[in-house]
Amino acid sequence: MANLALTVLSMTIGFFFLIVGIIKLSPILNDDIYKDQRKAFIKFVKVFPFYRQTGWKPDPHVYRRVIGILEVICGLILAVIPGTLKQVANAILLIIMIGALYTSWALKFSLDKMTPTLIFGLLLLCRLIVFAQVRAREKRLQVEAEKQKEAWEKKTD
Repeated sequence: MANLALTVLSMTIGFFFLIVGIIKLSPILNDDIYKDQRKAFIKFVKVFPFYRQTGWKPDPHVYRRVIGILEVICGLILAVIPGTLKQVANAILLIIMIGALYTSWALKFSLDKMTPTLIFGLLLLCRLIVFAQVRAREKRLQVEAEKQKEAWEKKTD
């Protein structure tokens, strides 16, 4: 059951970030949202993390494209590619969501504007927790199976 939950969660989050990334990169899906994203990233650069320490701000269009590309790639990995690469993609997306939360907080956005970021950040965190639980369960079952095998071998000897 946990594996099914992990798969469904991965696919849902993955397809969401795939769509959001495409919207940031191109007006193919919705021209108005694409234009809003372009304007938003101009604001986001003004509160870029570590600007005070480094004095460096990225170009807003390059910043938007990098975030969009990362969301598309990590979304695809979460949705379709099996294996440990999913954990890396999940971590990257979680870092992006933490950065988005910081940006929203720094720009003094209202809670209703921060809600999607909060929800998908929490979903990414939940996915990591479910993954850790599934992995721990699999290891526990493997240890139990090895103990039973050893006990069986002792009985047959």
